[in-house]
Amino acid sequence: MKSTHIYLLTAFALFVILGLPALANAGKAEISLDNNDRNGDGKISIKEWKKKKKIFEGIDANEDGYLSLKELRARFGETADETPTATPLTTKMDAVVPISTIDDETLCGIGRSKTCSIKVAIKLGMFETGLRPKFPKGLNCRDIDEQWAISYTHKRNRENYHGGIDMPAPYGTPMIAAADGTVVSVERGEKSYRGKEIILRHTPEQTGIPGYWIYTQYAHFNVMPEYMVGDKVKIGENLGPTGNSGIGRSGMQSGKRRPAIHFAVWFTKSPNYALTHGKLIPVKGQWMDPNALYRAKPPFDSYSLRDLPKSQKKIPIPVMTEDGKFIPANTKLIWPYACKG
Repeated sequence: MKSTHIYLLTAFALFVILGLPALANAGKAEISLDNNDRNGDGKISIKEWKKKKKIFEGIDANEDGYLSLKELRARFGETADETPTATPLTTKMDAVVPISTIDDETLCGIGRSKTCSIKVAIKLGMFETGLRPKFPKGLNCRDIDEQWAISYTHKRNRENYHGGIDMPAPYGTPMIAAADGTVVSVERGEKSYRGKEIILRHTPEQTGIPGYWIYTQYAHFNVMPEYMVGDKVKIGENLGPTGNSGIGRSGMQSGKRRPAIHFAVWFTKSPNYALTHGKLIPVKGQWMDPNALYRAKPPFDSYSLRDLPKSQKKIPIPVMTEDGKFIPANTKLIWPYACKG
């Protein structure tokens, strides 16, 4: 016992004398990287990892077979300045409220748990409006193959409707941010129809839509997006590659679904939201036909959109081209895939 005490005291003395106390201020992520990175390449391979493979796979967000410092920080709930935070996998977000503050109708209608009636989601706007995109002439843009709120009852074995729009694209095609925003949710989606997904929150200033907070959801990534909650993104930023992740009708991870983006939108007049069981619920949130986002002005509710005259059902879509050009040049909103010129 005495020799152990001497060893500890000696180690502590060296720690101070050699200037090693700086490591005491390092985050757990940096310490873990230092302890496991045997070849000094700044990342940890599965061969270098000293713990269970399952833990490694849970941290490896982009599934590239290595653990980066960013992924380790996400694991330990640390920000980029290596200061631990109280919330795992996130930086602290002021707009997050307890799920207990969400009213039952919003929780049921947006969360759509199996115990909730689909009629509540319909009441909050999940029904067809008849809107369709109209792309700029001379461009080749990715169109919708599964429209907003079409019936998915035959796929779910219960009354259900499509909570977004789907656009097919080859594996690896970049899904891009529809507007400037903040990452508010990143989900692996192992038990979700949507699979790997990310949700962005957009302020009224970021979309140019006064009085409304907008949330955009991007799903079916091929690999996990390399983002953490709290990250800022710019309009047109590459969020990650298109894939077909998500469970199929059998309840297993789908290998038959064509690669595509699932793009969904919610709107609310409140800046706040809650998180529960892998779902984001905006305070007093409502479903929006994603085509309606590009109107960039109210109304956004499905009842009003459904009643628009036929002449207003075709929505001009602002886009970004593959060479990074915005059309129109001053737009704050774009389609979630780049168009070919």
